Amino acid sequence: MMKRKTYYNVLRAAKLIRAKGYDEQTSYQIALQCFDNMEQSKNGMSVEWWIDKIVRA
Repeated sequence: MMKRKTYYNVLRAAKLIRAKGYDEQTSYQIALQCFDNMEQSKNGMSVEWWIDKIVRA
């Protein structure tokens, strides 16, 4: 489970987002936004939960 915004975790998150049909650059931007959302919300939800909420491209 990914928890912190590390380089490796952002790469893994971007890969999950690309699987939804997004291009490489957009997937990195969305991945960073997911980590920011996770950190700001403090609702205890994982970054995977945030990624799951992304609509397929």
